[in-house]
Amino acid sequence: MAITRTPTNPEIRRAHRGCRRFLALRSVERTRLSSSLRRSIIGLSVVCALAAPGASAQSWRIVPSVAIEETLTSNASLLGAAESKGDLVTQLTPGFSIVEKGARTSLNGSVSVPILLYARTGSENDKVYPSVNLVGNIEALEKLFYIDGAVNVAQQYVSPFGSRPATLDTVSANRYTSETYTFSPYFKGVAQGNIAYEVRDTNVWTRANQSLLSSSQFYTNDGLAKVSKDPAPWGWSVEADRSNVKFPDQAALLTQLVRFQISREIDPQLQVSGGVGYEDDNYIFADFRNSTYNIGARWRPTERTLVDAEWEHRFFGSSYHFTFDHRTPLSVWTVQASRDVTTYPQQLAGLPAGLDVSTYLNQLFLTSIPDPVQRANFIAQLIQNGGLPLFLSGGVNLYTQQATILQTATASLGLLGARNNVFFTIFRVRSEPVANAEEPVAGLAGLNDNTQTGGGITWTYNLTPSLSLNTSANVLRTVENAPQAGKTNQGSVVTTLTSPIATNTTAYVGARYQQLHSDVSTNYNEYAVFVGLTHIFH
Repeated sequence: MAITRTPTNPEIRRAHRGCRRFLALRSVERTRLSSSLRRSIIGLSVVCALAAPGASAQSWRIVPSVAIEETLTSNASLLGAAESKGDLVTQLTPGFSIVEKGARTSLNGSVSVPILLYARTGSENDKVYPSVNLVGNIEALEKLFYIDGAVNVAQQYVSPFGSRPATLDTVSANRYTSETYTFSPYFKGVAQGNIAYEVRDTNVWTRANQSLLSSSQFYTNDGLAKVSKDPAPWGWSVEADRSNVKFPDQAALLTQLVRFQISREIDPQLQVSGGVGYEDDNYIFADFRNSTYNIGARWRPTERTLVDAEWEHRFFGSSYHFTFDHRTPLSVWTVQASRDVTTYPQQLAGLPAGLDVSTYLNQLFLTSIPDPVQRANFIAQLIQNGGLPLFLSGGVNLYTQQATILQTATASLGLLGARNNVFFTIFRVRSEPVANAEEPVAGLAGLNDNTQTGGGITWTYNLTPSLSLNTSANVLRTVENAPQAGKTNQGSVVTTLTSPIATNTTAYVGARYQQLHSDVSTNYNEYAVFVGLTHIFH
């Protein structure tokens, strides 16, 4: 059952032991655990430990859950028409969510362990797909020294030209498990004269588990030192940023930037800035040394609306970041655009590909439900009862050992009504390697220079107070950038009827269709019907 209380230190330790025991369910023990799952459990213990030394007053909420789903599919392995095989798939998913908020600690996230069992093709397809998304923080020294920690284990795709199935119960050779572990100690505070300072050392360990990727492991270190003064009406900042990305069997990719910036507060809602800097970037076959300059603006007319824009001249040309956020009591609007140099580990360490619906809803209810524990519980219940997806569609985080110029644009809209909920997103992602900087990984060279476009919509309609109809559709298109011309089009439609059948227990039944047409991958069609049950142990 759910744990919501103010624990003493021994009780905190018992809660941590409970996390680990939950992950050791007998059903999982009887399934061969992957090395990634074992590492996830270790990482989970580390992040949970971040909250252990907290102050005496802490609020914990640990909510275990379990789900079972039966799916009858026409094409379990997403093969061509001549090779496709139907199958009956059982998916058992134990998991839990956790929210902890103390005077000097916080821990938020979820863990689930989907176990897939196939009636006809079990010897080749049975698998466990661990999913972990945990973020923790501890204020080790009051108002001075902090530690951030995170564990993320998720399913990714090697190629945007390959299959990206709507659910886990169809097998794809294009799918693999990524693991990201982040440890970031830092000093942060405000000195005399309202001078703010931050010195941070961020360490990220990344692992990609897939036969084509040979279980590649990467390490990223990012060091940041920054001193700044808020505009009143004038302000300034000086920062130095050093990023070191180490791939297997090749020299590290090193990016170093120094910036000086002056800002001016035009009025309490509008702030503008401009600055200069210098960069020294060392890649395998090319070095880039270049002066930089930037301008920016930040406008917050109300607490519900924010426009933030920055443009900078870099060695590759224009770099920019733009964000527009607006929320009302029943809607959230977001537009984001950016162009910058990045690497595969840095993409994984950021937000997951696609729109995180729970994060979206958290912004929507930020004002109406101020308590983070209550808000997280309400959102989890809303997603379960409404049959909402965890993510809306987005671009693939490309696996590459190159530095990549990534240009993205995303627009999202969420609307909540008395009987209708609608979530909508569109995106465009253009990726191109930095010219002459590195040699691409053998076999993956043609996959890292492309443009992905697509969109998704999820509509939930409450037929009755206890019966909801949820329909989701996604369309994805990937095209190689000129002079190449390969392309893939794929999409899916899923419709589900959801109804609570007992306290904290929800049943659902549904159907789906998905297809892929490509001149570089195998074409397929798949039809499926499914029925499932979810229970939250409140």
